[in-house]
Amino acid sequence: MKRLIPIQQMFDRLETTKNDSDFAYFFDLILLGEQITKTVTLFLVACINEDNERSKYRHEHFLVKANSIGEFSKTIDDILVGPTSELLTSSIRDYEFKELTERTSSQSWQYEALQLLDQCLDSFNIQHEKIRTKAPLRLWFNLFTCLRNKTKGHGATKGEICSIVSPKLLQSITIILDNLTLFKRPWAYFYRNLSGKYRISYMISDGIEFDHLKRENHENYDNGVYCLIDHPRKVNLIYSNPELTDFYYPNGNYKNEKFETISYTSDERIEQCAKAYTYPVTKLPSSETEGDSQLDVLGNCLTNLPILSDTYINRNELEEELKHVIGIEDRFPIITLKGRGGIGKTSLAIHVIREFAFTNRFELIIWFSARDIDLHLEGPKQVQTKVLNQKDIAREYCRLLYPEKQIPSKLDFFSQELTKNSFGKALYIFDNFETITNPIEVFEWINTHVRNPNKVLITSRISRNFKADYPIEVSGMSDNECKELITALANKFEITDLISDKYREELIIESDGHPYIIKILMGEVAKTKKIRKIQRIVAENDKVLTALFKRTFDTLSPAAKRVFLTLCSWNSAIPQIAVEAVLWRPENEKIDVQGALDELQKSSFIELYNDNEQAFVNVPLVAAIFGKTELEVYPEKLKILNDRDLLIEFGATSNKSIKNGLAPRIERKFSQVAKRIKSLDEFKLELPSLEYLASRYPKAWIFISQIFQEYNDFEGVKYSLRELLKSALPNEDKAKYWSELADICKITNDWDGESHALSELATIQGVSYEKISYCANRINSYLYRFPEVKQNDYIQLLLQKISDIMIKRIKEATPTDYSQLAWLLLNNNKTSQALEYVEKGLAIDNYNTHCLRLLEKLQ
Repeated sequence: MKRLIPIQQMFDRLETTKNDSDFAYFFDLILLGEQITKTVTLFLVACINEDNERSKYRHEHFLVKANSIGEFSKTIDDILVGPTSELLTSSIRDYEFKELTERTSSQSWQYEALQLLDQCLDSFNIQHEKIRTKAPLRLWFNLFTCLRNKTKGHGATKGEICSIVSPKLLQSITIILDNLTLFKRPWAYFYRNLSGKYRISYMISDGIEFDHLKRENHENYDNGVYCLIDHPRKVNLIYSNPELTDFYYPNGNYKNEKFETISYTSDERIEQCAKAYTYPVTKLPSSETEGDSQLDVLGNCLTNLPILSDTYINRNELEEELKHVIGIEDRFPIITLKGRGGIGKTSLAIHVIREFAFTNRFELIIWFSARDIDLHLEGPKQVQTKVLNQKDIAREYCRLLYPEKQIPSKLDFFSQELTKNSFGKALYIFDNFETITNPIEVFEWINTHVRNPNKVLITSRISRNFKADYPIEVSGMSDNECKELITALANKFEITDLISDKYREELIIESDGHPYIIKILMGEVAKTKKIRKIQRIVAENDKVLTALFKRTFDTLSPAAKRVFLTLCSWNSAIPQIAVEAVLWRPENEKIDVQGALDELQKSSFIELYNDNEQAFVNVPLVAAIFGKTELEVYPEKLKILNDRDLLIEFGATSNKSIKNGLAPRIERKFSQVAKRIKSLDEFKLELPSLEYLASRYPKAWIFISQIFQEYNDFEGVKYSLRELLKSALPNEDKAKYWSELADICKITNDWDGESHALSELATIQGVSYEKISYCANRINSYLYRFPEVKQNDYIQLLLQKISDIMIKRIKEATPTDYSQLAWLLLNNNKTSQALEYVEKGLAIDNYNTHCLRLLEKLQ
């Protein structure tokens, strides 16, 4: 029967340990049981729909810090029989949920699995709660936890009992694997290539369910393990790679915003970043635009409308349009305010609706907030989302209007209220609609039920997935509105004397009329009590441009003219390295780009901005406009436009975004190349300019290796990683990329390359002892499969080198590390020394399975 690859890997390991000892075989079965328990737990967590109590996050936050398998079995119970069960997707109700919670009798596979595990516990004389005539499968995980803790955890297990129990435990586990639906679902690892398409690595052979992602690039999934449930759901906290070489599960040891993960197949442990789980599980503050917690009378209406910001600036055209479609026009029951975040949709809605409260248009105005981030002057702040789905919306409505009334089906009741409200004419506002868990589904529900004279107003950053009766685009403010906002903020911050007319104009241009950006920039002025020098001016006519630049332009060298017009062909700051890489392509005539840039800078045609990594070249607006007029008559215009297309692939950069550095630009360039090319041969044609980028910016070798990997050119991947490792890298990065190189060498059966990478990894100054032990494990595993190479002189030197490093830092070793060192020594024919370190490891933990297994071999 086909099994998930991580499960099959454990079965392959069992085949090996079956020949070692009953003791080792039993404990590997325990490891398989742990793996299954964690897989079921994390699958169930993935099935939780988001809610405003952040239940899914709460469970993941708990599991990241879980130090025992019992905490995973407890989570299974909490999800299946606790309040979270209501949040589980309906797609598992008739399958996994029923299979795990339904009380079954002796004729069912669930009961058989429980009964076999019960017999295992009896064989060890472990006291436990006996299963009843009817019992749910979820109890299996509690019983398994008991078995694991009383044997591997705190028991003195005997080999002869292990030989009796192991077949029953294996049968119990196999029954679950063969019947529980989640182990039959499509699982895969999603990896998004630079082209935007996905590399799909199926975790059950012959999968096809996700193949469309290999051809399309419009869907957006993070890299990771996915299971097809109602849709592809990411199973967080299971880690792997596109090659599916190993799988890692959370293993506790949370500290310093990191937690440990373990591979049950190789026993390797890798630390994962836990920054995503540093937010407290306690309740977040409410949004400032959430709406009042209870209804109040405002004018002629009953409403919970939030209070308007004290710096609101009237936007007359938008306000008049919104007033018309809400108050007068009856053809459009659903109106949408759409636009970028912070553009002013919410404040516009509050201002206009507050005026309606003093008319007779509505008797009831209800505000629903789905906002999860508030935009403050000091930056974005996370807040509690009030409503996320239909149930939240209906529950909040009933709480506001009927706090004392018991309403059996709140969802049906509110659906009726959308059609005909019992209070009279009603206006429902849904703020930040894009944060709703399933906007399309919720919109269709609203659209199905709402009827005139009731109205619905939606504010959203996106609306492409649903179509309102009347969409209103909220874009940047007009100049007058911007000036009014700047004046209001200057008075509020008491910085009026700092805001010159020149700076005011520049601020409007730079911000593109975005009110939140203006507020941020004004806030910076208030904080520093100074303004940034204005570098760009607005050119009013061609005569001024000619007077300023024509004469100087005519005196420039041909190289400087070529570079200048190339820069003017695209209105963006450009990394200097990008200009060099594009203009030094084999197709172009060789020119001194650096000399040309120096000449242009001295002539004030360009500005150079330096960040910590590279220089950025910027052409002031007036010079750029002049350059574009000259480009129209330049003989090599077509070549310049061809170069411009390649420069555009680096992405646009404003003066303000230069501080983000070169990395985003390089990454975007490689992403665009990956999208454009269709074959490995086409990619190799691009290599000269890309390798030039990498020669000046070594991290670009990472992207080159990724594209090679996309085309399964592993020799190219190895070449790129070795070039990267020639550069000066922090020791942490060196360790990472030597480890990646070792993995690729392993895939290509390149033992010489793999062993070299492992030896380099082990010798990095400051590398963790865990990494050194990892290298030892890889070497030992290879020699286990190919014992005939042990006599090779190079192998003996390698074994000596790694064992010397481990012995030198032996105080940092765990009992398992001692076992890895002992295997190195044994493989190097140093049996007595190997025995010495095995005994030292057992002195620390006399139940360490690795040391015990090796001790048995040595004796």
